[in-house]
Amino acid sequence: QSLDTAPIYSNVGDLFMNTTNIQNTENREITETLAVLERHLNAFRLGDVDLTVQDYASDAIIINGTDTVIRGTDQIRETFISVYRDFFPKGTREINIEEKTVYGEVAYIRWSAPNAKMATDTLIVKNNKIVVQTFACHFG
Repeated sequence: QSLDTAPIYSNVGDLFMNTTNIQNTENREITETLAVLERHLNAFRLGDVDLTVQDYASDAIIINGTDTVIRGTDQIRETFISVYRDFFPKGTREINIEEKTVYGEVAYIRWSAPNAKMATDTLIVKNNKIVVQTFACHFG
């Protein structure tokens, strides 16, 4: 009977070891995701298209409720040129973060700005790059 229980204890030890590894991986992902989010917010506040686009993977997508999916950094660049010129010109980019949640590779923010009553962004980050972003905004 003691021979039968030895592997169980060994597996329990392995389970604890794997749990620690999972927690370390999650902590590393959260730290990475938070760093990308903060960089992205800084680029937004500056209205810097080049700095903004640097945060995205080459095959990243943005879904923003326009019935089209923005794909790749070329389309993302064109989108942010328009965003900074037409929707968030200088003087409207000082955003107030009202909620921020980061879990693993996912970051969610709810925010407002002088010309935006309420907006949300969700980012999925892998290897220090945004691979998916969703955005919604109520202007006014």
